[in-house]
Order: sequence, then structure tokens, then C-alpha cells
Amino acid sequence: MVGATIATVWNYVFNLGFDHGLNHFTGSTRKSIRVRFLHAVSFELGLMLILLPIIAWWMGIGLLEALIVDVAFVVFYLVYAFVFTWCYDTIFPDTDAKKSNVT
Repeated sequence: MVGATIATVWNYVFNLGFDHGLNHFTGSTRKSIRVRFLHAVSFELGLMLILLPIIAWWMGIGLLEALIVDVAFVVFYLVYAFVFTWCYDTIFPDTDAKKSNVT
């Protein structure tokens, strides 16, 4: 429950900040494959950094052991985050974005 709440809050904060930054630097929130990969990896790394100490404490193990336990989850959610945001951006495109061939 704690992990899910943290992940939900992180999801909101990270995506809001990432899209604001992307819009600031490029004038659009449209994401190329490279930017999608950066988005997914940086999201998961940030969440992992937040959750690792909590997982280690909760399970009574060290940070390295918690990292090993967390790797399978990180890989799964990395793929999930990449596919989910791609689908979301396809269904709800940025209508204010400059015309671009980036997909």
C-alpha cells in the first residue's frame, strides 16, 4: 500500500515535471522513441531510488539485496511505462504541439 501510494504520487510529479521540461525545451510534449526511452528509464530509476530504502527496511535486508529483489519489478514496469505512455500520447495527442514527424 505504501509503495503503491508513493508510485502514484511519483507518477504524477514526474510526468508533470517531465512534460513541462520537454515543452519548455522543445515547444511540444511529443516524444520521439529516444525521449520515450529516456522518460521510462528515468521514471523507473527515480522510483527505485525512492523505494529501495523502504523495501530494504520492510524486508530487513540490505540495499544491495533489495536492489536484486527489485530488478525484476523494474524491468517489468520499465516496459510497461514505455508502452503505457506511448499509448496515452497516441490516444490523447498534444493538440497544441507544433507539427512534427516525431512519434
